[in-house]
Amino acid sequence: MSPADLAPTPAAPGARAERVEVTLLPPDSPHLSAVRDAARAAGAEFVRASSNPDPAELMQRLVVVDLSANAATSRLGPRVIAICPRLDLECWEVIPPHEVRWRMRRALRNLVEVERLSRRLDVERDTIRVLNEIGYALSAQTSQSTLLDTLLTRMRRVLGADGGSIYLVEGAKLRFVCSQNDTIPFRANRLELPLNESSLAGFVAARGEALNLPDVYDLEPGLPYQPNRQFDDETGYRTRSMLVVPMKDRSGEVMGVIGLVNRKADPGVPLASFDAVEAFSELDCALAGSIASQAAVALENYRLYREIRNLFEGFVDAAVTAIEARDPTTGGHSHRVAALTTELARAVDTASTGPYRAIRFSERELTEIHYAAMLHDFGKVGVREQVLLKSHKLYTWEMESIEGRFRVARLQVLLEQARAGGPGDEAELRLRHLVEDLALVRRLNQPSVRPTADELERLQAIGARWEATLEGQALLHPRELQRLCIPLGSLDAEERREIEQHVTHTYEFLRAIPWTRELARVPDLAYCHHEKLDGTGYPRGLAASEIPLGARLMTIADIFDALTAGDRPYKPGMSPERAIEILRDEGARGRVEVEAVELLARRQLWRGIIGAH
Repeated sequence: MSPADLAPTPAAPGARAERVEVTLLPPDSPHLSAVRDAARAAGAEFVRASSNPDPAELMQRLVVVDLSANAATSRLGPRVIAICPRLDLECWEVIPPHEVRWRMRRALRNLVEVERLSRRLDVERDTIRVLNEIGYALSAQTSQSTLLDTLLTRMRRVLGADGGSIYLVEGAKLRFVCSQNDTIPFRANRLELPLNESSLAGFVAARGEALNLPDVYDLEPGLPYQPNRQFDDETGYRTRSMLVVPMKDRSGEVMGVIGLVNRKADPGVPLASFDAVEAFSELDCALAGSIASQAAVALENYRLYREIRNLFEGFVDAAVTAIEARDPTTGGHSHRVAALTTELARAVDTASTGPYRAIRFSERELTEIHYAAMLHDFGKVGVREQVLLKSHKLYTWEMESIEGRFRVARLQVLLEQARAGGPGDEAELRLRHLVEDLALVRRLNQPSVRPTADELERLQAIGARWEATLEGQALLHPRELQRLCIPLGSLDAEERREIEQHVTHTYEFLRAIPWTRELARVPDLAYCHHEKLDGTGYPRGLAASEIPLGARLMTIADIFDALTAGDRPYKPGMSPERAIEILRDEGARGRVEVEAVELLARRQLWRGIIGAH
């Protein structure tokens, strides 16, 4: 046997040498010297067993058992070498007592090698499992701060780091964003670093290469970077080993830097002594680089997600701005309805008593409700502008035409008076009637005026009494009479139907958008915002069971804002208290969600919303 056969097997490049312990049972076996020498030759550590060994400790060691005098059991296990005259034992190898001196070294060397390989295989399996877990954990995050905190927690645990920090590249600077430390609370004394080689993080970011420092207090002179010792000086902490790796995106650009400090044997446990700190191995460096690459991809995906979301929110704001530009009298309505609906949904979600105590909205559902409320009136782009902007019962040109006819009628009376030879009582009476009739038309043209029975009768008499021109044209046309008889508001039945079609236009528009799965119900929620629980709503007359709760809440917010808004031409804005009274009346009639109205009133959810947009 050559000396090379007796030498310990070298560890894999970059790997930390695995400590393998060997013990002998019973500890007073006459083969003690041979086993001890064989263990040392195999690169293992011989540990003498106590007279009453702990089974848990034995499980962590390779065991040589001397059964020369007693072979009571035949099943010993694959990590045991038996010294026994019987050769039928189930174990790694059975060595007869007279062959121990020349066979023990080879047997123990082979067993130690297999043990090391098995442990490395376990490490590789754990590494793959950890990488998969980290990848899954990172891909599930939709918040940058949570993503980075999760990354640092998992990375420190895998690599046994006591502390760590993350810096992100922002232009020509590195911005501190996250830190953790098991032994002492860490606080950054510099929130920004220049992106140059003067600091450890800056050096790694500028070069795109990792730094693995066994002891940051023992650096070679002349290096461009120097560690920042201020934290250690202020707290008494002792930074020794440090591993700093870059986070690179798919194109190789450095997005940030992850720094890990003070490797230790027990992850998550505070350091009892800084003398227990270990250096990071090359294997640790490779694993950290792999995790950092995963993190960079996750961060890049998050930023892309955020940019897409910002782009979509910009589109939504632009769409709302476009529709409100067509109708300035409702400016801010969509934002207020969205804010109030979302607040009402959150109030339902947090209710601990009453009918909503078992109802919960996820963040995804709240986002869905928010977008549906923001876009609930977008279909008004399909409504004719003259109808959308109609502020009186008569269109402006209709009122101007009527006033023109009244002027013609007055001139006709004056002309007849002149032909009759001068002023007369009948002519003065007719002129006075013209003034009164025109005043009535102007009054009834106001959207807030509800005509009385007497006013309706006088209005009909105007059309029958006057002829505005010599051709016998009526002073008021039938369509004008019809519009002046509108009970309340500015729209007649045909125009109201056109306005109500905006709900269908909204649905058709929103349905054409390729929504993500998280926002797939936005079109349906917006489609229901004018439905009532008793089936009297529009456009489909849905029953209560067919209307989603989010849409019911939106209906209440929409009505509340319409009542309290002070920018409507046909009515002054109401107080929130008066609007709540009207909503309670609607609830009593079975048209809106009573419990939601009471929740709105009890928590006064409109505070900070009414008048804010």
